[in-house]
Amino acid sequence: MEDFAYLCADSNAAWLAGRGDGRYERYERFYHAQRATHADGFDLEQINEQYGESAGRRSSVALAAFNAPCVGKVAVACCCAYLGSHIVPVISARAPQATSIMLAAAFIGMRIFHRRRKAT
Repeated sequence: MEDFAYLCADSNAAWLAGRGDGRYERYERFYHAQRATHADGFDLEQINEQYGESAGRRSSVALAAFNAPCVGKVAVACCCAYLGSHIVPVISARAPQATSIMLAAAFIGMRIFHRRRKAT
């Protein structure tokens, strides 16, 4: 039976061959740094356990990027723009005066809200 795991970018064989998502490179940097600092009493088993603990504590780059506050604000703005572009035409076709009054009130309310935030 042939093992095709090396073809998958996330497999252990790909990781050991140096391909994939950068885990091998991170491990190599950690390994060489530890070997340089502990040249006299180097214990590979202890270093591997330390790497497992440090890698478990560190979050991924993609998760850190999605956790940024500006990403949330952009996502909310895009969602509001998308929903507004679909909902406002439907509502304005049925009740144009009520829609224009509600939009004017919303824009005035947003203006007041942002002025109060800038003042404090």
